[in-house]
Amino acid sequence: MTDTPHTRDLSKHGLAARVQRIRMFGSAAIDLARVADGKIDANVMLTNNPWDTAAGVIIAREAGAAVVDLDGSPHSMSAHATIAASPKLIADLVELIAEAPNATRHNQLSDLT
Repeated sequence: MTDTPHTRDLSKHGLAARVQRIRMFGSAAIDLARVADGKIDANVMLTNNPWDTAAGVIIAREAGAAVVDLDGSPHSMSAHATIAASPKLIADLVELIAEAPNATRHNQLSDLT
């Protein structure tokens, strides 16, 4: 696992132990473009700013990826989280995140970037 604030955040919330690998490639837009290109299976950002994700969200959606908020609703500019994956994986991924201790609580209590 790459040691960044983002991966430490996912580890803290119990998600890291439930996936094969966690990595951040440098920016939200690049991470979402890699989902669009099929280079990675999914991207999870529990906190984000719209200016960091807007371009990548459009690219991922145009490529056929599902992009949703923490509760599984379609991602919007006011979303608290950005979760992107293939339509086949998205429901399981949202459920995995919901089951992780502190994932939704984190989103309600703080907005780390």
